[in-house]
Amino acid sequence: MYKLSGKNSIILLLCLRALYSMNWYNVSPMLFNITSTYGVSSALSGLILSAFLIGTGLFQIPSGLVASKIGSKNTALTGMAIMSVAATTSFISPDFTVFLVTRFVVGLGSAFFFSSGIAVLNDIDERNVSRNIAAFNTAFSVGGGFGVVGFAYFLQYTSWQNLLAAGGVVTLILTVVSFILIPDLSSKSAKRNEFGKNVYRRLTSRPLLLLSMSLAGYWGLNFTFEEYLQPFAQNLGFSGPVSGFIGSLSLFAGLLGMVLFAYFSSKRASVILPSLVIFISAVLALQFFGLSYYLFLTAVLGGSISVIIFSLEYSYVVKLETEKQFVALGISIMNALQIATGSVITFLFGYLFSVNADLSWIILGIIALIFLPLGVSVMKQRS
Repeated sequence: MYKLSGKNSIILLLCLRALYSMNWYNVSPMLFNITSTYGVSSALSGLILSAFLIGTGLFQIPSGLVASKIGSKNTALTGMAIMSVAATTSFISPDFTVFLVTRFVVGLGSAFFFSSGIAVLNDIDERNVSRNIAAFNTAFSVGGGFGVVGFAYFLQYTSWQNLLAAGGVVTLILTVVSFILIPDLSSKSAKRNEFGKNVYRRLTSRPLLLLSMSLAGYWGLNFTFEEYLQPFAQNLGFSGPVSGFIGSLSLFAGLLGMVLFAYFSSKRASVILPSLVIFISAVLALQFFGLSYYLFLTAVLGGSISVIIFSLEYSYVVKLETEKQFVALGISIMNALQIATGSVITFLFGYLFSVNADLSWIILGIIALIFLPLGVSVMKQRS
């Protein structure tokens, strides 16, 4: 059967990555429409985001284990199939509780795609994996940006149920095409007695754990920044449409990050990663002064720098791994730690934001810096 070339397979994976992000962020402009439909308080809208995050966080390590056994391609595309079907079934969710379950399953599916998707990139083109990971993260930014802006626009003409279902159907179609056309280059499973030892070795890998935790504060900072940028813009007096533009700007700025990545990837990670985290923490902290139009600058800087930082750290994990079979597991362990820690940070920020929206940004930046020293020594040893 005909299979795509390596280059075309990567392009198809990037399209899937964009749809993955779209199915994540497209609920953002619909949150209050959804709560209104089910007759629940708008204060419960945060549960919609939390349900997704819990699903994707809980199944990070299980997804890595599955990928180590059945291969990265099969795991990644199975995850996309689960994600798309769950997004589609939100169309028929009879109540708010069932809808939250569908969002949990969407998050579950996303967990199986992300780390395995990076492993597939490594299987296809190991030489240029850092560049391809940067493109992978940029596709996430573009897809998320379209999820916010595009679905907000189409919501004027149809129901949120129709939009979520349409996004799920499009994703499922491309997933099926990918199953057929992308070649499976995954490494074969290790023997059972060796498999357990290999898994344990990675779960207890000091370099991997320290690097993951050192950037967990930044993960929380970045996720919180993206989620609260739009309401913070409204808090500063911008209109709804302008606030929405600012919120999506941080995602589309990932394209700039892709351009800049070539420069930063040629430098020592032990210098670049801490420097960028310190820089963006300081930039966000300056929002304490309430300079409204400064928010456009933070949106561009925050979005572009996130692509650089995440691409560098995932590339680091790929290069740290000596067996391609376990690339997805290493990344899934990193994701699990960062999502768990970052979720707590986001929850804390939500409380602080309600008390003092300006001061909360300074505290968020400080938290990101507290975690940073954990991995600096590891990065120096491995540079």
